Amino acid sequence: MSRNMDVITNEFNRYFSKWKITLPEENIQKRRKGSIFQAGWKINFIFGIKDDAKYFEYYAMHRMTNDRHIIIYENGEKEHLKSLEPPLEYSPAIDERQREHNKHNRRVREELSYKGLF
Repeated sequence: MSRNMDVITNEFNRYFSKWKITLPEENIQKRRKGSIFQAGWKINFIFGIKDDAKYFEYYAMHRMTNDRHIIIYENGEKEHLKSLEPPLEYSPAIDERQREHNKHNRRVREELSYKGLF
């Protein structure tokens, strides 16, 4: 494994260490997208290159907390991206806040689906 992938792997594994979740070695070596279902988490991930820098992007969901959508670059830098917002309590008449919430979630869901993360 390259040093760049070590940085990415260590960052991801450190974040999920409390749940004993680690990136599968085979996916790392082949830079192949995948999913992890462990300790209540569903984590979908992909690898990519942006501006000549390798990165690892994941979307993590757990029913007990908010979703996370994060890119880890080969230099260890992280970028937090938009994730789905938890459901709102709906009143009989949908107000502007609810419309914006739904619009946000539609956009995020489309982006995640396009990338293969949802």
